[in-house]
Amino acid sequence: MLREKILQAAGYTVFTTQNPEEAGFRIRNCECGVLLLCYSVEDQWQRILINDFREHCPQGRIVAITNHPVAETPKEVDELVYGVEGPEALMQAVRPKAA
Repeated sequence: MLREKILQAAGYTVFTTQNPEEAGFRIRNCECGVLLLCYSVEDQWQRILINDFREHCPQGRIVAITNHPVAETPKEVDELVYGVEGPEALMQAVRPKAA
């Protein structure tokens, strides 16, 4: 909920769900700029959502939230945010990188 409020305050339109099937439906049928994946999403559903997002929103960014520090960002995602890093880290992760 806090992440949703932070993104909305920054001007993003945010869709939030705890239902992976609903998230997949939205990804396949809407224009999505960022997929924010929380560590609480089961691995199988993370893979499905990542694949759907890459297929249907190829210009979008995938940001994964972790519950522990990780030394290297997995290749499946564009950015990794350690959940306690705060709003600045989240905002930096969702913004497109300059070419």
